[in-house]
Amino acid sequence: MTLKSIRDMRSIVLAIKSCGKGTFSAIEVVAFLTSSSSEFMKERAGQSPTIAPENVDSGPASSLTALDWSSILGSENSSPTAIQSFHSPLTSLRGLVVTTDEPICSLHIVLSTESNGGHHNNNWHHPHDGLPHTLEHLVFLGSQTHPHKGVLDKLANRCMADGTNAWTATDHTAYTLSTAGSEGAINLLPIFADHVLFPTITDAGFVTEVHHINGQGENKGVVYCEMQGRENSEGSLVDRACMELLYPSGSCGYSAETGGKMENLRTLTVDKVRRYHREYYTPDNTILVLTGNVEGEEFFKALDEVEALILKRREEGQQKDGGGGVSAEEKEGYRVGRPWIDSPIPPMVVGKGVYPPYDPSRADNDASMAPLSISFPSEDESRGTISIAWRGPSYQSKKEWNHLSLIWGYLTDSAASPLQLAFVENDDPICADIGPAHDIFTEGYHQLWFQEVEVDRMEEVMPLFYKVVARQAGLIDGGEEESSFDVTRMRTVIRRIRRKLLEASERRPTNAIVDGVVRNFLYGPRAGEEGVSPEDEMAALHADVNPLPYLDDAEGLLEDASYWQELMKKYILDRPMAVVLGKPSAEMSKQISDGEKERESKQAEELGEKGLSQLAKTLDDAMETNEEPIPEDILLSLPVPDLDNVPSIPLFTARLSPSMDGLPVSIIPESVRGFSTDDAEAVAAKLTNEVSKASAAPFPADLTHIDSAFVFAAVGIDTTPLTTEQRLYLPILEEILFKLPATLENGTKLSRDEFVNQLQDETVSYSSGLGLLGGSIPQMSYIRVQVENTDGSGLANALRWISRVLFCTNITEQAVKTAVQRLISEIPPQIRYGPAVVATIAAEMNYDASRSNSIACNVLRQKPFLSKIFEGMSNSEDGSTETNTNAGIQAVIKELETIRKTLFQTVNMHAFVAANLKIIPNLLDTLVTFLSRDSVAAQGRLIENVSASFVLKPKDPNSSGGEGAVCALSAIESGFLNIMAPGIKAYDANRAALLVAIEYLTALEGDFWVKLRGAGLTYSYSISDSTDSHLLKFSLFKCTDVPAAFETASNIIADYASGKTKVSSVGLENSKASLAYQLISGRSSKLNAATNQFVKTFKGEKMDYDKYLLSKIRDVSEEDVIHVIIKHLVQIFDPSSKLAITCPTNKLDSVHDYFVNRGWKNLKKVKEEELFTAFVAEKTDDEVCLPDKVPGMSMFLPGAFAAQFKCACPRCI
Repeated sequence: MTLKSIRDMRSIVLAIKSCGKGTFSAIEVVAFLTSSSSEFMKERAGQSPTIAPENVDSGPASSLTALDWSSILGSENSSPTAIQSFHSPLTSLRGLVVTTDEPICSLHIVLSTESNGGHHNNNWHHPHDGLPHTLEHLVFLGSQTHPHKGVLDKLANRCMADGTNAWTATDHTAYTLSTAGSEGAINLLPIFADHVLFPTITDAGFVTEVHHINGQGENKGVVYCEMQGRENSEGSLVDRACMELLYPSGSCGYSAETGGKMENLRTLTVDKVRRYHREYYTPDNTILVLTGNVEGEEFFKALDEVEALILKRREEGQQKDGGGGVSAEEKEGYRVGRPWIDSPIPPMVVGKGVYPPYDPSRADNDASMAPLSISFPSEDESRGTISIAWRGPSYQSKKEWNHLSLIWGYLTDSAASPLQLAFVENDDPICADIGPAHDIFTEGYHQLWFQEVEVDRMEEVMPLFYKVVARQAGLIDGGEEESSFDVTRMRTVIRRIRRKLLEASERRPTNAIVDGVVRNFLYGPRAGEEGVSPEDEMAALHADVNPLPYLDDAEGLLEDASYWQELMKKYILDRPMAVVLGKPSAEMSKQISDGEKERESKQAEELGEKGLSQLAKTLDDAMETNEEPIPEDILLSLPVPDLDNVPSIPLFTARLSPSMDGLPVSIIPESVRGFSTDDAEAVAAKLTNEVSKASAAPFPADLTHIDSAFVFAAVGIDTTPLTTEQRLYLPILEEILFKLPATLENGTKLSRDEFVNQLQDETVSYSSGLGLLGGSIPQMSYIRVQVENTDGSGLANALRWISRVLFCTNITEQAVKTAVQRLISEIPPQIRYGPAVVATIAAEMNYDASRSNSIACNVLRQKPFLSKIFEGMSNSEDGSTETNTNAGIQAVIKELETIRKTLFQTVNMHAFVAANLKIIPNLLDTLVTFLSRDSVAAQGRLIENVSASFVLKPKDPNSSGGEGAVCALSAIESGFLNIMAPGIKAYDANRAALLVAIEYLTALEGDFWVKLRGAGLTYSYSISDSTDSHLLKFSLFKCTDVPAAFETASNIIADYASGKTKVSSVGLENSKASLAYQLISGRSSKLNAATNQFVKTFKGEKMDYDKYLLSKIRDVSEEDVIHVIIKHLVQIFDPSSKLAITCPTNKLDSVHDYFVNRGWKNLKKVKEEELFTAFVAEKTDDEVCLPDKVPGMSMFLPGAFAAQFKCACPRCI
């Protein structure tokens, strides 16, 4: 992973508040857009909202009435999207259907969940017990109608989905399903709702899925494993402390750890989970939201089945509000009314960690301003995190929430914003980045994160923050050099957010509205409540999902700077503020490691041999119960949807090919989808006929036509010409490209801030990086810009900015110094993040360091390189810094300029445009004008041989295999593993069968899911096959027991390869359907579909490769699956593959010894302090150490494991 990709990942990780079934799900991240980067459309012309008639159908569902129907989402340039809302007077169940043109149909089942210790002073649980999260996991293990564990996910796969998923947030729990087309989602909806409302919640499920103690006295379980990997992380610890200051009462659910703390999970009982379900999982507290290419009538019929099931359960006495054996005493303590609405919220208490409102006369060291300092485990103690937070407006104050988001955009959203300039974008930065976050509750909060703050300078942060914000609020005179509120900048922020919202709506309408829908369900007014009509309810929903009116209001207030300054005072300066300093501690890491080892040892001693034996039996019995076979007739109860009925995104691509004979444009036949060939050819003819420049084609370009209101333009750049040394400079170049002063085409000079502000004002988004528009093809870099295209001028605007970045910017000393310091500051968090380190180690073992960007730009190479540069910039013989600083920076600038001249030539470029090509005038002339600097450009070429497979290490004929490394990290409490073996090419005859086999093995409720995750050995796992790198990879993520998880996975593969386990025909069919969903979901939006086709060019795939694969997948047989398991997947688990592991420090020896005994003879054992030298220094004799043979374990040799299995199919005999 590159430094930039880690930064992007980290900004999301720090803002995550929710726990998911398969992964964390960030409901709202640092972008701080009120509606999750969404945008909405005007009502259809001539159609005003109407009330749909009641009693639409007969039977129980007649109680479901449509509250309203109207068009609310989209833009004038996109197809309309309609929303219908339903409510049942009989059960109070609610439903919402949103009709869009997306090929992916999404179902969300949302419940309001509160973890407050119990209502009416009946404190029957602790807020940190994690009841919302543990219940979320148990819901998937069976329902009263479908009691078998795994039936839901197996049926989901059959419905052309990638299983089901869920997340648990602070104030709600959401269950999700996404299918290719709507048929599968409609079919599964009643079964999914049955699992949510009427789950089995068995003792066996609780043991495996939540928490248990195994026969060795160790605490395990899927939920426990998940929280073990998160609880003591930097972001989690700081955020937890911040929430407890914001909502200080122990009974306020807004400060609860809804995921569950490990201490609480160890004592939690299944009966508490059952009670929590009875209280919160009721029809009146549930909404089902279906979005996609689906009609309201279809959704209504599915709701009819759910309604009938609820009424049937009620009649059987199993309804949660009275049946099921609930005692009168227990029922008296149940929640009353809607969660959260009437829950008391205690005020913040000024004191340790909570500053009083800002007072400019107060000294910086005033005793009333004492931050709360907490520690997090880390061997590197140089940088930490600061979080500051305030209580925000109430839920009802939508205008203030939306305008507050604009304030934070104004303060932080670019390199030219006030807080970024003060803290990050200068030659003496205090931190690496700043990002806001928020949650809207009955009384929500807004928060600001200072990331990678120098520990020695933490005391500077709050005085400087106050100074900047007070000046912007007009409370401090900044003098001539520093002004207060900039109305022009706020206008740019509003315009850009409007564009981003519109683009997000076009890209994926579902994502654009879901947060607003959930928020409205939790806190919005409901028809039937005092004074609330159906029209009022629908109006409130519109207000939650559509921020455009608030942007209109904001534009009307632009000339009134005092309005914005008063908003800053009200919500930032004039109220209490939580301040938490997160400081790294090497000692804490040791304490956690030693403490956990001591606790489990004492636990095992107290349980004794008999107790441990009983616990082992309990676990075995639970797993046996959970693995009870599902009758085949149940697995076949739903049909596999017809793939032909799944809508696709219409598009086609025209290619401009390099030539000395004019500018030939031709349609790529396999790219045409949803258009006739004649229509596509007509567009190509139009493009060619408009050409006026009589010049050679200077570079290839892919021009993809999509029906879009935006232009997406990019240039892919081949980095092959760079030397090994030059590749090390790529992260610096990436960092500064969009942050430089420029001399424009007409001679106008722009300062750095002017350049950034104009760029922000005219674009939707922009970026540069390694990899090609999504991270694959790391041997290429890219520059991309997206703009509006309302009048056809968008392409010229986008290419003008790309041209300025490529050719007009001036690299300055300040830009280089700032970039180097920022990149250095981002190194410590990478070493704290297990997946990043394990990916880096894997790259070191597989790629050629002299040619690979993945190695040159990884943290292990960048830290010594950047440190050397910084030292050269900072030191001089006489103790001063000025002379040598300039000399050092000038040397870097010279190298960067050389790299730019080498890379930014037309011979290294491949342009890409995705837009409505029909409305862009003189498209080819525009391309040539902006991307060719010389009057006669050198002839371009089709770029080839840039996939990662071309920079793999050549096989060492003297190597005996068994290579790898196990690295100890102080900041992690669970393990991460990558094993890589040779893969196959895109058109290999076995590719389709290999993908089916991988899906079959790793699908939700497949063999790996049941025996790895279900046994509590790991939170997540994967097998992947890359046509970019030609490598197969097996991964473990947040693994509590790496050796046991590996051993189990290896045994699963061995059982299939030996014939002990057979391939199920039903499972095979389901895997094909699920794989179809995955291929379709990769091109589920207009822009994704277009970029997907572009990237394929460089991976050796044709643009219709997905269609080709789908046709091959249909024909894969059970015999084919066994063939590829033996021929390819067995190789992953053989010691001839390459192994990378990160683990907690207290498990380094045991993990290393296990894998050496498994055959990885050349296995490095690396302590954290050795990480930066272990892979670049010369090998020493003590790097590899063979332990004593572990009793009961066979010593493998490279190749020996794979040699056990022979394929008996006709191809191999």
